[in-house]
Amino acid sequence: MKILPTFLNKLYFPLKLRILFIILLPVLLYPIIIIYFNKYQDILIKSEFAAIERQGITLTKALALAESQYGLIQNNEISGPALQSLIPKVEYGSNIRARVFNVAGSLIADTKASMKYSPFVKVSPLPSVDNDYFFKKYFINFVSLFSSLISRPLNLPKYNDDSKFSFENYPEVAIALTGKNHKILRQDEQGKLLLSVAIPIKNIRMVRGAVLLSVSGEKIEQELIDLETELFKAFGVILLATISLAFYFGRSITYPIIKLANEADKISEDEKIKSFNLDAFRTRRDEIGDLGRSFFKMTNKLQNRIDHIADFAADIAHELKNPITSIRSASETISKVRNYKDQKKLIQLIQDDVERVDRLINDISAASRLDAELSRIEMKKINILALLETLIDIRSSIISCKLQITKSEKSIYIMGDENKIAQVFDNLIQNAASFSNKNDTINIIIETQKENLVILVEDNGSGFNEGSLNKIFDRFYTERSENEGLGSHSGLGLSISKEIIQAHNGKIEAYNRYNKNNRCLGATVKVIFDCA
Repeated sequence: MKILPTFLNKLYFPLKLRILFIILLPVLLYPIIIIYFNKYQDILIKSEFAAIERQGITLTKALALAESQYGLIQNNEISGPALQSLIPKVEYGSNIRARVFNVAGSLIADTKASMKYSPFVKVSPLPSVDNDYFFKKYFINFVSLFSSLISRPLNLPKYNDDSKFSFENYPEVAIALTGKNHKILRQDEQGKLLLSVAIPIKNIRMVRGAVLLSVSGEKIEQELIDLETELFKAFGVILLATISLAFYFGRSITYPIIKLANEADKISEDEKIKSFNLDAFRTRRDEIGDLGRSFFKMTNKLQNRIDHIADFAADIAHELKNPITSIRSASETISKVRNYKDQKKLIQLIQDDVERVDRLINDISAASRLDAELSRIEMKKINILALLETLIDIRSSIISCKLQITKSEKSIYIMGDENKIAQVFDNLIQNAASFSNKNDTINIIIETQKENLVILVEDNGSGFNEGSLNKIFDRFYTERSENEGLGSHSGLGLSISKEIIQAHNGKIEAYNRYNKNNRCLGATVKVIFDCA
């Protein structure tokens, strides 16, 4: 049971062929469904039955009139030629076979047995002259064969043309002798249709006999073939137009996809993405244009990410090179120094540099994981006031500064990751404490401005260097305070904070505060979020 699905899974169908198949399938099924359900054939059969019944009613009225005057049916005196002469009065040149039965069901007249006595000339139309007769003949044969293969079987009773009449073979006659019209559709030995209608002959509401009219369905079958031939001609035109449109539609979809795939291959093969040949797609105002713009945006972000990684690697190499160079220099010098105090200083320098390298490695490891972590963060509604109050309670017992929070509301919510937001403000508080004196106050001010939440972290230190305000969020940039040693900070704290804030669609900026005398009162870091 699993062989067929496995086999189908291994098959490859291009997208263009799939689109073509999906578009053409309804068009291909339409003539098959119409022919299968024989709707046209049913209509033609009903129409032919109605025409035969009208002719039969006319014939029975004529026979009923003759019966009332001469008693021909009762005396079994109606002749075949007489009956034959009545048929053309109904329809000239008719191929209807008429049989008359008396009340007992005995056959008293049959036009088939008396055709040689007919005074009328049978007229057969000449075949029309057609220049394309050869092609038309084979086309009609194809339509006939296709129709016979597709058409739903009618499951009709077989026509038995025995000379000996029986009610079992002709139940419609038995019903007609009870005073009701009845019709039956049969098939002959060649599978051709045969329509039979039995109509009672009534005289003063008394049934005097019955007329059985039978006609071959060749006319119906020919009309059906003609109709199906025209259907196939129209179908051919529609199919040709549909195929053309399907190819155009498929190409308009698959060509841009192939183009985008080629550009993606170029990107994967090229170390440096220099240009993108997607201008034709970026200007389109449809889904392909949206895909082209999204692809262009993605590749730009990919290029920025590659540049970011390259710069990060260069910065790491630069930052690690300084302490490693210092360690190498101290280790080479320590063997040459004989003074114990100088050796001790060199050992302490090596230990400090090792600690600096260890701190750098830890911070670099955290920074390198940041992009992956930010891509997986799940934004939730968090109470920023409760988060900051908890963080302040924890940090107040660790740092030497006082933490003071000022807020205008009890609850303010933002969308974000609670741990990452806490990491940002922990970095800002520690950074402010590193530039503050013991027992100084660090103010955290929370306020709302329209639909934005603004959080200010203010210290009373010496402030940022005015020339470095545009650099403080760069990686590995540090401003060392006087009470801190070399390498106490890696310079990644504010850079990481900025990336986290931007991942939350927020903004972060830094500036110094001044009094009226233009004296620096301290530094301020401003964070802006969208309120939830």
